[in-house]
Amino acid sequence: MERVFVGLGSNLGDGTAILAAAWRRIGEEADIVTVALSHPYSTAPVGMDSPHRFTNAVGELRTSLTPRQLLDVLMKIETLFGRTRREGAQGYEDRTLDLDMLYYGERTMDDPDFVLPHPRIAERLFVLRPLAEICPEMWSSTHLRTVRELEESLVEQMVQGGIPLQDVVRRSWT
Repeated sequence: MERVFVGLGSNLGDGTAILAAAWRRIGEEADIVTVALSHPYSTAPVGMDSPHRFTNAVGELRTSLTPRQLLDVLMKIETLFGRTRREGAQGYEDRTLDLDMLYYGERTMDDPDFVLPHPRIAERLFVLRPLAEICPEMWSSTHLRTVRELEESLVEQMVQGGIPLQDVVRRSWT
């Protein structure tokens, strides 16, 4: 069973309820065991313009599925929760559910439509903060740092003004 980390996000509807239900649904799939789920985080959009805040979380699971098989399962669950992808859409769009595979064990992939580890982990506090909550000492062989060190480095860059501040606030599931 491979150790996998998945980013969960929603900015349409009741994000907290959607993420909690999606996580339960992931755990109902054959060959997937859910292990841990971070707190939800309320976050301002990053890399897109939207009036809607996101709810984000990160979950840890174990699976015997291949990365492609797991991707197919995650996309199927997104669709079950009302996620639509417009043909020819440019950039990011508002969504009811987004499930991103962040890490799949130590596996790396660089296909045109699927990259592992997720290529923007180190740039996104809404990923690093919940990931550091559930697995702070995990080593990122891609970045040669622990997840906690990646989070601290990103915060330092924001404080020093090198990159824009990212608004990320921890919430509770209730």
